[in-house]
Amino acid sequence: MANYFERVLLKAKKQAKVKSPRTSATVSRATPSRDQLESLAALYSQGRLTEVVKLSTSMAAEFPNTPIIYNILGAANAGLHNLEAAIASFKKALQINPEYAEAHNSLGIALQSQGRFDEAIASHEKALQIKPSLVEAHNNRGAALKHQGRLDEAIASFRKALEIAPRFAESYSNLGAALKDQGRLTEAISNFSMALQINPLFTEAHNGLGIALQEQGRPFEAITSFSRAFQIKPDYVEAHSNLCGLYEKQNNLEEFEKAVKKAALNCGEGNSEIIFRLAQLASRKNQIKDAMDHLDKVQVEKSQLSSNVAYFSLRGKICDKLGRFEEAFSAFGKQNELTRASAEAKKIDAERYLNSVQSRKKSWITDVKPNWAKPVTGMDQISPIFLIGFPRSGTTLLDTILRSHPEISVIEEKPMVKVMGRAFGKKQTVQNLNELSAADVRSLRNTYFEELTMHLGQDDDGKLLVDKFPLNIAHVGLIHRVFPDAKFILALRHPCDCVLSCFMQTFKLNEAMVNFLGLEQSARCYAEVMELWSAYRHKLDIDVHVVKYEDLVQDLEGTCKPLIAFLGLAWADNLHNYQKTALERGRIHTPSYNQVVQPLYKRASGRWTNYRKQMEPVLPVLQPWIEAFDY
Repeated sequence: MANYFERVLLKAKKQAKVKSPRTSATVSRATPSRDQLESLAALYSQGRLTEVVKLSTSMAAEFPNTPIIYNILGAANAGLHNLEAAIASFKKALQINPEYAEAHNSLGIALQSQGRFDEAIASHEKALQIKPSLVEAHNNRGAALKHQGRLDEAIASFRKALEIAPRFAESYSNLGAALKDQGRLTEAISNFSMALQINPLFTEAHNGLGIALQEQGRPFEAITSFSRAFQIKPDYVEAHSNLCGLYEKQNNLEEFEKAVKKAALNCGEGNSEIIFRLAQLASRKNQIKDAMDHLDKVQVEKSQLSSNVAYFSLRGKICDKLGRFEEAFSAFGKQNELTRASAEAKKIDAERYLNSVQSRKKSWITDVKPNWAKPVTGMDQISPIFLIGFPRSGTTLLDTILRSHPEISVIEEKPMVKVMGRAFGKKQTVQNLNELSAADVRSLRNTYFEELTMHLGQDDDGKLLVDKFPLNIAHVGLIHRVFPDAKFILALRHPCDCVLSCFMQTFKLNEAMVNFLGLEQSARCYAEVMELWSAYRHKLDIDVHVVKYEDLVQDLEGTCKPLIAFLGLAWADNLHNYQKTALERGRIHTPSYNQVVQPLYKRASGRWTNYRKQMEPVLPVLQPWIEAFDY
């Protein structure tokens, strides 16, 4: 997204080319000449903002009733990050001429930079009341709305700007960013591309396009976009950092290190974003003390980190490895506090997920019994295997081990069951599932496989398919009704370790994951899900094999041989090469992406005992499951 202050300076320069500013009836006729205003514009174009402040201050003393001078003075102060002085100047311009639309817009930009989004939106809307065609006010209003997470309204503002100015590249870029945040990646990429068609040197659009391409699973094109951004602007920190992050998520540490060194060379090692990436690299290389030394140099409150959440997440993990458990827990708490305060989190109701699980559980503990039989006839497609559990139970490790088998393909966290549930269109009660006809079941199976086809690759053909999505555990009733012959793999981990790990991790937020932003809420969610699972087990004849994380890291072959036999396959020694499999996968779309490339380690087993004091409030909630799962 374009820098707001650069946009102010550009607008002020355009304003300086008019013969005289718009003024009210009370304004003095003594105004600066066009030459004087163009002198200010020339200083702008050269980036000599300190001189602009000095000259415009002098001109304001000579022409105290000329609002455009105060708008220029405010823009220059904003460009120098003197926001309070900028706001005072914009307000002075508006005191002279309350109908000065451009100054309302400028004030809104400065207020946005202070995080005062409600006030900023009000300023932009005031500008539009005065001048509905002010394209930048529509654009800037959209940017403020996007910061508040009000994406539909933001998109409408950007589209309005483009109605007025169809070749306004910044609105295409901003629209692309908003669509990206809604997960509408194809549309986002189209809009970023349109911005670049208009302005091939638009660095923010190159960077935004890179982010969208990366999220769409097109890493090589994303690398090109990030690289193009800092080819145009060598010190563009965000693009450098995004490229570093891409390589880190791909577990490509060699390229990650090269990218960090290049970023430090171009942007300076003192930049907070670069320091963070240096710390991240050191941590990945297991240079834990060096990683902490880097993090200690970051002044978080003043940093330009794209996300302080990532800083506290890394700090917590490093403190945990150093045995500084109180500090680690505090860092994870701060990570979740910041996430909870985000616009994205505020839009999500954590109780909604829990209520849905509770409601489903109530229907499954009634006297109503399932009426469907296990054998399936007349079905062409072979039922997939469902890998379920609770997040942070070792499902990504097990996924990577299983996909190392030449006859197994794992589909990682794709929405086949969600789409099938949407097609079902009713509450997943025993009664509603009983009422499905054979034709209904065939239709739901087809819905599942149609969605599955969209996520299959050429290498998946003819293999046993494993649908890995841990929280599909909450949809086992629907799955079993549609696939009564399906096999399930249940991944378990000590409930305390599982809940603590959910609290420690950063997830892409949704109605389920937002429950992990507090330890008590995480434990409650665990208990609710496991109560539902127990209700399913009581009512259904589920063909399930249990794999405990602790057994898996202790004895891979001894744990996996029975599992492979359960799947009807022969043992393959290649399962020991899961690290190679992980590295060849490219990006892994779970928080465990950087763990599954390591040799099996046991330090995560029993980790919760280091946090026993912090875990005490949730132990009564988890104790029944500790006993039920024989821990």
